Amino acid sequence: MNKNEMAQFQNNLREFIGESYTVKVDKNLSEQERDELTAHVRRTVGDNNATILIIEPVIETKFDFNFDLITSDVKEIKPLQNVSQVESKPKPIYSDKWLVMQNRLLNAISDLDLNERRLIMFLSPLVRKHVEKDPAAKKRMFVVNALEFAREYNLGKKSIYRTLAEVADSMLHKAFFFWNFKNNERTHRTGVSWLVQCEYKENEGQLEIILADTVIEMLSVFDRENPFTKWERHWIINLGSYGMILFELIASCMFQKYKEKAYTVDYLREKFNCVDSYGRNIDFKRYVLDKAISDIHTHTPYRITYTQKKKGRVVSDIVFSFEDSSQAKVEAKQSKALKSDLNPYSIKGLSDAQLKRIVLNKEFIANYNHLVSSTSPAGQNEAEWAIEMVKRLKTDSSVFNKCPIRDYLEYA
Repeated sequence: MNKNEMAQFQNNLREFIGESYTVKVDKNLSEQERDELTAHVRRTVGDNNATILIIEPVIETKFDFNFDLITSDVKEIKPLQNVSQVESKPKPIYSDKWLVMQNRLLNAISDLDLNERRLIMFLSPLVRKHVEKDPAAKKRMFVVNALEFAREYNLGKKSIYRTLAEVADSMLHKAFFFWNFKNNERTHRTGVSWLVQCEYKENEGQLEIILADTVIEMLSVFDRENPFTKWERHWIINLGSYGMILFELIASCMFQKYKEKAYTVDYLREKFNCVDSYGRNIDFKRYVLDKAISDIHTHTPYRITYTQKKKGRVVSDIVFSFEDSSQAKVEAKQSKALKSDLNPYSIKGLSDAQLKRIVLNKEFIANYNHLVSSTSPAGQNEAEWAIEMVKRLKTDSSVFNKCPIRDYLEYA
């Protein structure tokens, strides 16, 4: 057999029996452990037909699946954490303190009452956690514990069981509607039922829910194709129904550079479920919009104002202006810090050694030797002068304003 024939034979053999890998371990394995290690290595190298030769030591030690792989091909194999755990648990994208929803859902039209809205909010982290833990699950059932729900929204424990039972009944008959878009143009409207199944187990004090697939997607899929919004869950705990609805709308726009958004009055009436109530615009503004804004200002860091746009003599649109005051405080602090950095008389960022060099600069001494008495320790001793002047710089550097502080470093 010549060289080419031998190479072809080896390739055919490799395809038949798979690549060969040698694994060194630190214990004599049981048959089950050998099978699990073999399966793990094959999964890791991506070759279910690979031949695995396991080299075991003579001295038996505690085995934890830490091993060295001997192979001509460089491939990384991560050790198992233990015998039974094959895949490491994925880290959650967002922790439980965040409520996260697609903007399609935040802008959808629905007729949920306050506790029904609270239920969807309550489910937000539960759905994420379920999907992150088992992305391929075919059936997803979410359990809402009555007492946990009551604690979340500061509700009475005595009435919570009846409340959840009523929510279980009413949610089965409700749907929401959202618009689909293509190339930023609105195409058609889609209606989706919230729940596939809902059962309140009175003796166990819990609600068992199977959500529609679209709802699960809107509570767990967050990317460029599915824009989303997140906020801290404690912000909405004390909001009423109108406050929660407006908060959702504004939250979905808070990412905008220009904090302004216009909605038609017709859309807002639908969104707030007020098509047939508060017929006069003045009443709609007073009892719905103004009440919602007051609620939001009391319980969240959002600050909202609005103006009216008219078509002729009829109010057609409401234009909201808004900001996140918590973010505004952060930006103000950063701006203040930046101004401090730009201040030529600021000592921010200078070390004690640099400050000592500054105060011992001959020009600095000439500029400020009048600040100490010639008979004082600082007026007679260089070391005492340095200690005294560094202390004064740290107390109020603006006093030393005859030239930028850092200039003394350049010519020290």
